[in-house]
Amino acid sequence: MRLIATLLLATAATTPTWGDSGSKRRLKVSPADESIEYIGRWDFSDPEAPWCAWQGSTIKARFHAESIYADLDCGSNPEFLRVMIDGDPTTSRKLKLYPGRNFYPLATDLSPGEHRVEVVKESYIGEGRLVFNSLHLAGTGTELGLVETEPATPRLRIEFYGDSNLAGYSLEHEQNLGGREFVGCHNTYAGITARMLDAEYQNISCSGAIISGRINSVMSFHNRVDMFKPEPLWDFSRFPADICVVNIGANDINVKSKAEIKRDYLRLLKTLREIRPDAHIVLMNGYGWSRTEPAKYTQEVLDELAEPNVSRLVFPWFFNEWHGCEYDHSGMARYLVSHLESTNPRWAATHESDVMDGFGKDGDVANGSFERMAPFGGFGWRYVVEGVERVQDAQGSADGEYYVRLQEGKDIHQPNHTSPDRRHLAKLMMRGDRGSEAVVRVEFRDQLWRHEIPNTAQETRIPLTQQWKEYEIPTTAPPAADPADRSRDPWQVILRIKSETGTVCVDDVRLSDVD
Repeated sequence: MRLIATLLLATAATTPTWGDSGSKRRLKVSPADESIEYIGRWDFSDPEAPWCAWQGSTIKARFHAESIYADLDCGSNPEFLRVMIDGDPTTSRKLKLYPGRNFYPLATDLSPGEHRVEVVKESYIGEGRLVFNSLHLAGTGTELGLVETEPATPRLRIEFYGDSNLAGYSLEHEQNLGGREFVGCHNTYAGITARMLDAEYQNISCSGAIISGRINSVMSFHNRVDMFKPEPLWDFSRFPADICVVNIGANDINVKSKAEIKRDYLRLLKTLREIRPDAHIVLMNGYGWSRTEPAKYTQEVLDELAEPNVSRLVFPWFFNEWHGCEYDHSGMARYLVSHLESTNPRWAATHESDVMDGFGKDGDVANGSFERMAPFGGFGWRYVVEGVERVQDAQGSADGEYYVRLQEGKDIHQPNHTSPDRRHLAKLMMRGDRGSEAVVRVEFRDQLWRHEIPNTAQETRIPLTQQWKEYEIPTTAPPAADPADRSRDPWQVILRIKSETGTVCVDDVRLSDVD
């Protein structure tokens, strides 16, 4: 039988609650214990109080106990951790840390025997150093303590450098809400890619980051343990990276010219090459969010760099004007892993993504039957949360166990790639209340995600019955625009499904190319 831990969302507490103190033994474990594994940029100048700052920094340990607690200090800002027990992502929980030094339960009510704990720093809020003071174990079994193990050698080591998207801003909300509670790192494409490749990673990213020129530029913080402090500097020999992924430039286009951005890219890539003479460097950019985006000319940068161990990856920016959420990051991870495998077959994935992929594939929509769900609850379609419900009903769905129910006036939509004159066929199952009506709208946008190409949207009104029925909607992307400005060509098709009147149920949505 699989053992499941009870994980707790912590509240601040300066003293531990041990349960039945008369029957449980207790043990304090020093951070200097060699059985604890540290991943990320940790400072050990005080081995009894090591600290980290960057999101993605991790503590791992094997232990015998029924409860495990941690003594942590996150300074003056709240921070968030993710706690996983026994490697089961379905039982992971996000844990809020309160300012100052406090005592937090990581897991309680564990079965007797050996367990594993993994604690990941999800956020980097303000000058958010996290100090790890001790672990505390409690249990009734004959064994109590950490299990001595040799740290496993990772298959690969990957460094990521980027801005707010890579740092996981709004990761856990589909409407791009910027609250601290929605920030995450474990399920960014950095974390997902690392798990797919059985790799260790560092995520050196922050909101608003640019390539070069100020404190929140990759050139200024790439070698720091804490981005806000020039000291201490990171010792790169402690993490001999095989791959460096650079996903930066989105925040540069409003403040610098193309020539200046290319100059900064070259400077950054040459700096990373000096540090990582043997690592493969990937210059990774999204395509489709700005007519002047760097993705249009990163190949020019590599041509000027003229060195063999660097490559370029362009992925589609399918999340409108927002940051990517978890299922978008899974899509980005798919693109990156595929690119790395094409670069070096030894870098093929060893695991599937453990997060739902929200990017359509081969022209089709993602999760068209709504059977999958990302860890935070999203299912791969954008919508206003109120009035949209994913319903589990194996008997009442048209396909699988789930369908989506839209209250009057609400809609869901999903973008996918298209090209000039490309023909699409949308198929979907729908039913509704008596007298209900749905509207299926197919929209086309060019390289600027805010810009719907005028007079090209196709809107189909469909009166519904109370029984599931399949509907087909053919459509064709508009032709190419002015050859002198190909950024205005159609590149994105959005399928939008709306309840015009009454309650509308939707299932088994498909989008295909027509020959």
